[in-house]
Amino acid sequence: MFESTQRKRDKQTQTKSEADNYWLPAWQQQDVSSTPMQRQAAMYYDVDAMLDKVASEQDTAVQRQSADQTNENRTGMPDRLKSGLENLSGYDLSNVRVRYNSPKPAQLNAHAYAQGQSIHLAPGQEKHLPHESWHIVQQMQGRVKPTMQAHGVDINDDVALEREADRMGAKAARG
Repeated sequence: MFESTQRKRDKQTQTKSEADNYWLPAWQQQDVSSTPMQRQAAMYYDVDAMLDKVASEQDTAVQRQSADQTNENRTGMPDRLKSGLENLSGYDLSNVRVRYNSPKPAQLNAHAYAQGQSIHLAPGQEKHLPHESWHIVQQMQGRVKPTMQAHGVDINDDVALEREADRMGAKAARG
């Protein structure tokens, strides 16, 4: 009687649970799977080892080039302003383009304006860039609706959005 009880205890301590198997490579795991397909997959594939191998391999040239392109600032905005805007808003501004010395603001009797993914600055009006950049964020948030139109261009002259653009643009410019 004692001998059979002892064998049962030994067998129970030798049996691994699913939790114990989780951390072992597939070839060391005891079979606790419920289906033949799961047992077969566990026998042939050590997923953790495959993931480690992939992670340890060096990046390909295409991956390195892609990473370099995403980090490069091609917007025309100073890096500090762009990163400040992205941190404050949570939006990626990589597709925004700043058009310096643009004749378009003069057509609207303005120093600068933002529309879509473009910021147009009249000659010598770079000081308006943070303000106009925040207008891009407001447009991305879907909060800007046209209140009037001038020379075929939709315009929003909401005072609250203007004040916010002053405040948040200045904050973003500080980094």
